[in-house]
Amino acid sequence: MLCWPFARFDVAGGDDINRVTPKGIIVVNHRSLFDVAAGLVVLHGFRRYPRVLIEKKYVDAAWTAPFARAIGAIPVDRSAPRGEAFAAAVASLDAGATILILPEGRLHWNPADPLTTGPASTGVSRLAEVSGAPVVPAGMIGTERVWPAARPLPHLNPFRRRPWVTVRVSDAAVALDGDDHHSRTEVIMAEVRAMMARCQADADRREEATGRRSLRSPAPSSTPPADRPGTRRRGRRSGGSGDRHAA
Repeated sequence: MLCWPFARFDVAGGDDINRVTPKGIIVVNHRSLFDVAAGLVVLHGFRRYPRVLIEKKYVDAAWTAPFARAIGAIPVDRSAPRGEAFAAAVASLDAGATILILPEGRLHWNPADPLTTGPASTGVSRLAEVSGAPVVPAGMIGTERVWPAARPLPHLNPFRRRPWVTVRVSDAAVALDGDDHHSRTEVIMAEVRAMMARCQADADRREEATGRRSLRSPAPSSTPPADRPGTRRRGRRSGGSGDRHAA
């Protein structure tokens, strides 16, 4: 409900998530500070109420601390040893909880190549190994329109059409082999990028069906695709088909 003034949601996939993965690690890309709220909204639709690993400065900050406490955020202190946050995440998984992770840690949004992801922490691979929990990849686009990295707060304008946040969740966990955590993490992020590509393809079809493409991007040109669907503002960084539900 709190996200309703900011965005409309188009979510699909993940049909087997509750049957196959009673507990699990959900991994998604990170374009915007709105990603955490959007991820919670999406997983609520699957009757999942995850704990989220969030950088400690956001857990402690006055304006975000109440939200972080309310969702049971696990603070990640980059200046401290890995152990405390990692142990809390393993304990949560052992208790049957779902963990939502954005492995990039920092915002990555390149308008010229919007389906890329930034460097990812190997913590997600280590967490999967120690806990034995399955890793389910998801892709999310459109959050960078809701809360661009350059803005201190998200867009909230009653006269502005709410942007779509498009999310696609894999129907299966990632198959992870071997003990090389860098390779395993890249396998996970490749699946995340595949979900992002599905988001983009479905968002393109939705825009074509509603006739709004011309309102969102200029005609094709020989310049780099800075305004390909998935962006609205040139140069600003934000750090499967078939709808399951839309709101």
